[in-house]
Amino acid sequence: MTQPRFRAFTLIELLVVIAIIAVLIGLLLPAIQKVRAAAARIRCSNNLKQQTLGLHAYALVNDDRFPPAFAGPDFGGSWGWGAYLLPFIEQENLFRQLNIASGIRFGGGGTSVHATDVPGGFSQVVLKIFLCPADSAPERNPLRNHHATSNYHAVCGPYSFVETRMDIDYGGIMYLNSRTRIMDITDGTSNTLLVGECLFDEAHRWRAAIWAGMTGNPNGVVQISDVMWWLDDGESRLFGSAPQAYRSRHGAGVFFSFADGSVRWIQASANPVQVRWLAGRADGVVVTLE
Repeated sequence: MTQPRFRAFTLIELLVVIAIIAVLIGLLLPAIQKVRAAAARIRCSNNLKQQTLGLHAYALVNDDRFPPAFAGPDFGGSWGWGAYLLPFIEQENLFRQLNIASGIRFGGGGTSVHATDVPGGFSQVVLKIFLCPADSAPERNPLRNHHATSNYHAVCGPYSFVETRMDIDYGGIMYLNSRTRIMDITDGTSNTLLVGECLFDEAHRWRAAIWAGMTGNPNGVVQISDVMWWLDDGESRLFGSAPQAYRSRHGAGVFFSFADGSVRWIQASANPVQVRWLAGRADGVVVTLE
């Protein structure tokens, strides 16, 4: 029987094969990156959808009222909307472990609540529903006392205030001690924002958020951006210079959920004078975005 004969590749032929493989990889990588980016957009949008469905489920069993962004008699540590949401996003056990229903405040209501102040370390539990897969934020936020990170802020309204005072009505749906009913949203639920994206980037001082609550008021600065922020036509416009401004890594725009349960993409190029009024529940301003 004749044995098969194998020809050895020359060095030039091997180099040609390697070059062809390199070109093919170069062509494939952008396609793979686009697929990953598209998947991240879908997951982020789905996070907001699930949060909004949970917020409506909360309202159904709480006199048609959405939860507050955070709640308390002062500016000590307070549970946030993400914590109140837990039983409605399949996290009933975590809700019970945190003792939220007992009236015990976040970290005992201290003026600067750290993860070590929460029994069991349960505020460090990483919940994927609060993490945008496109962001490179650490799972536990080093800029917010090491509680588990969230990439989502409650939209508290279209107004900015020089200093935070108790029970200020920011004009939106969720803010300090708010008890907003669905019927209070006279601008229409399809025209009123609930939750939007924020990012972590230590170099830019972008601190993202946390889901568990507001960590207190160290040195007299109330950490409202732990859980909420506003929209305006200045520093806190989309991608504005304020570290707390709404922004995303999905491109030139931000995903927001609306009070009707929808999730929509708002372009960064949209008129900020108009966009800000989407944050208000009853300002009477008609907003038309392209």
